[in-house]
Amino acid sequence: MAECVVVKFSSDSVRVGTDDLSNNVCDEGHSQVAGSVFGLYHIICLLISITTFILDIGFDSWLAYIYYCQGQGSYFALTVTFLIFPALITTAFSLRWYIIDGDEPTLSKPPLWKWVLRIIMLLLQLAPILRYCDALACGVHSITAGKAGNKLRQQKMYRKMLDEDSDAALLRLFHCFLHAAPQAILQLMILIFHQSHASSVQAIQARAVICSLVSVAWSLTSYHRSVRNARDDKEKLEWQGAVMQFCWHLMSTVSRVLALSLLASLFPAWMGTVCLCHWCVMSAWLAVGHQHTAVCATRCEELLFSLVLGLAYILAFIAPRDGPTRYSYLAYYLVFFMENTGALVVWCVASSSAQNPVLYYGAVVAQVVAFLLALTFMLLYYRYFHPSGTSTTLSKSISITDPNMDLGKPGQSKQFSSQRTL
Repeated sequence: MAECVVVKFSSDSVRVGTDDLSNNVCDEGHSQVAGSVFGLYHIICLLISITTFILDIGFDSWLAYIYYCQGQGSYFALTVTFLIFPALITTAFSLRWYIIDGDEPTLSKPPLWKWVLRIIMLLLQLAPILRYCDALACGVHSITAGKAGNKLRQQKMYRKMLDEDSDAALLRLFHCFLHAAPQAILQLMILIFHQSHASSVQAIQARAVICSLVSVAWSLTSYHRSVRNARDDKEKLEWQGAVMQFCWHLMSTVSRVLALSLLASLFPAWMGTVCLCHWCVMSAWLAVGHQHTAVCATRCEELLFSLVLGLAYILAFIAPRDGPTRYSYLAYYLVFFMENTGALVVWCVASSSAQNPVLYYGAVVAQVVAFLLALTFMLLYYRYFHPSGTSTTLSKSISITDPNMDLGKPGQSKQFSSQRTL
């Protein structure tokens, strides 16, 4: 049970140049790496990512407009805050990565029109969409080169597609933890709080919550898929595994968001306290138990990495490094279960089933069933669908974690991943 995080908190990380990669592939005599073909599976995944992003942003913006028209200032302010702040963060990251790529001598310089398009999309706060579109364009160029018989260019464009897809997946992950997850909790809390007053807004709120939940689950699935695609020493995540992983993350997110929303509808301060304590405990656990990960160069970066990942752990578990993770999952989901159960107990004690028995009992059953289903899907994924083993189809590639490593040693597979500087 192992996943990999490709974020690199380092000032000396180097982006792999596709020209260098092409030379390596050519030198080895590999005209085409097995499985390195842009196809229908990649297209569907990218289109799902674009669609879920647009729907998530669209419904939340619609709700913000409704709250403003109805004079609900507090709801409007919170909804807009969780719209603008995450967009600014992801835009800043994306712009910085573009600048870093522009300064990298091994990468080709983009034309002026492309920079103009980037600036326009960034000003519109649509950084992930631009990355997804670039990935699609590189994939199409890869297909065109393959049909023309230019295998070297096909692999070069395929690698560029992997770079853009990896960047987009990482940006989307940031955006979901900062936007989709808080929005889901906020809108579901409002929905529960005003459940006795039927209105047309509730239908929009419900759709917004569903879109946010799906967005979080898909971003986690897409992230893990892109990490495996970007590494030559890892087996790729097939569509069956992606579907199973999506179901696992969706049920886990539903269970968590529902528990926190039930608590927030009664005691908002308590919910904030629980999240703060969870963040501190998880950050301390990461700082003490997961030192010297491959993504950090100094101890200071380790601590910063622990704080950022600990914030993400409020909602989901992301392994901080390669290696066996069954005990980490066991510890995390034990805490996860205890916190969710505590929130349910507070809900059952502080609320009354006489007011709305369907909501009272339905919320409890839904939260418990979603958690059990999440565990079931996780076990099924690791038992039957996890891409175990390593891939040896490419014996030479570019190492960005150890640039002094001898590429000439036989049988030594190198890591290829888009490790970004935050």
